[in-house]
Amino acid sequence: MTGTAQLHGNDSFGYRVEQNGKSVIYTTDSEHKPEDAAEMKRAADFFRDADLVIFDAMYSLADSVSVKEDWGHSSNILGVELCQMAGAKSLCLFIMKPVYSDEQIDNILAGKPFASRKSHDPARPLRIVTAYDGLVIEI
Repeated sequence: MTGTAQLHGNDSFGYRVEQNGKSVIYTTDSEHKPEDAAEMKRAADFFRDADLVIFDAMYSLADSVSVKEDWGHSSNILGVELCQMAGAKSLCLFIMKPVYSDEQIDNILAGKPFASRKSHDPARPLRIVTAYDGLVIEI
């Protein structure tokens, strides 16, 4: 297992666990800033070729770069972008905004209004799911 410091108000670390040729990234309580190319590259390098990335998707992209900037959380769109940059296979959106209903979370995955599913490049398939109690993902 390897770890990396992440941008958050308090200490936060992302982890990469590798076993039997498979890799899982757990990155929660982390803010990713699209205007910081060096930081985006660093995160993508950490995610490189991961089988699964469990990603902090608390806010919409608009919120994460404006009214919620520097609150230490990211967006589903940045999760998709980083996974594409890294060549990751699966993305699990985690830590959704607590006020979201199940229907709103389903809409995020379906592409309304934030377009998680429609943001990925069909030439580089990325399986995208949202976390829920009891979810099991085989890798």
